[in-house]
Amino acid sequence: MTFRKNIKTQMMLSAGLSALLGTATLSAQQEAEVAEVPFAFHAQQQTFPAGEYRVSEKNSSSVFQLTGPEGKSIFVSAPLLETTDPQKPHLTFTRYSGEYVLSAISMPGNDVGHAVSQSAIDKNLTHKIVLAARVSVPLKAR
Repeated sequence: MTFRKNIKTQMMLSAGLSALLGTATLSAQQEAEVAEVPFAFHAQQQTFPAGEYRVSEKNSSSVFQLTGPEGKSIFVSAPLLETTDPQKPHLTFTRYSGEYVLSAISMPGNDVGHAVSQSAIDKNLTHKIVLAARVSVPLKAR
């Protein structure tokens, strides 16, 4: 009899935990912002095409997920902090000649933006080209 109660309790706890995690996942998906990036860009040693990108912060730990137009996702660690306007969420890119590199992510309602660590591509472009410009693409609620 006790064995059956333990199994029943474990099943109920598992069902409750699944419901809770499902709700958390759904909530996180609803908090994603969208950016229409009009140019190809580099991030995490990869090149991404122009298009609509969904951006969501994962567990408030300076890790962001970007999901592109073809469903391809990357996780970007952005541990460096910078001051930003909480009313103007955006992605910031550094432009070296015709090449764009993701350099910062600013989410809505947060006055602290997250700068992406300089990648090998970024460093390589910096050495080749002295002049660089910063370009911001606004994030909009989905």
